[in-house]
Amino acid sequence: MPDSAQAQKDAPRSPFAGCLILIVMAVVILVLISSAAYFLKKQTDAYKTFTDEEARPAPVADPKAHESEFNSLVNRLRHFDHEVNNGRAAELALSAQDLNLAIAHFDVLKSYRGQFHFEKITDTNISGTIHLPFNSTSKLPGFVRSSLGIESRENNLNGTFTGTPLLTDGKLILNVSEITPSKGEIPEELLSGISRFLISGELEQKAEDDPKNIPELLKTLRKLTSIELREESLIFSYAPDSKPPSVKEESDAMATKAKQLVALGAVIFILTMILFFILMSRRQKAKRAAAQSS
Repeated sequence: MPDSAQAQKDAPRSPFAGCLILIVMAVVILVLISSAAYFLKKQTDAYKTFTDEEARPAPVADPKAHESEFNSLVNRLRHFDHEVNNGRAAELALSAQDLNLAIAHFDVLKSYRGQFHFEKITDTNISGTIHLPFNSTSKLPGFVRSSLGIESRENNLNGTFTGTPLLTDGKLILNVSEITPSKGEIPEELLSGISRFLISGELEQKAEDDPKNIPELLKTLRKLTSIELREESLIFSYAPDSKPPSVKEESDAMATKAKQLVALGAVIFILTMILFFILMSRRQKAKRAAAQSS
């Protein structure tokens, strides 16, 4: 081995490269921590503008205090389920009171007790009382709160809501379009993040956990063909000759249609270009013929 190569190999390596990597890593970690702290502070400050420290759960109906209405609800549900399972056309109309009694009684809806109380149904929306507990800042470590100046408090969204129901792919969804807090105003970006409630979520979870034993109620939901607001009621319908609504099928159909339109546009473009070149060719020939005759 030449002396120069050996000397190059034995020369001590500069620690600058290693230090530079460590500095870059430290800067990246510092930026990430600073960003997390900034967004945490921003979020907790925003909560204070529209949440209360006091939790005010939405009223929960008492089936025993409304025995006749509750018995009517149970009988109508049984009849509707029987008709659907036997393939006969049927409708089920549920009032705001029926919805509240269903939340109070059925375990699959227990997560919504104290969260929703329905008060009014019109031909365009459903409205009522809402209570949503957000993360409590008291659960944050003390040094985090003190260093960021975050107040230790509970954050409860108490207010009213307006929304519309949606039935798609066997899922029952409540899309909340408006929430009016007891104070302040909820930021639009936060509303968009909490505005979709999967009412049949408990049933979906059970079906995922045990696909061989799908809940009977979920099977019925997956057969329903429409849902609408009419005559101060939420109306579920089943028609044997109709297909259940499916956003997935609609989106697939739209995607297929879009592909067909793109393909048609490409064909039209190609034909147009061919026609253009034919016309240009004829024009050039006509000019040459005119030049020769002159």
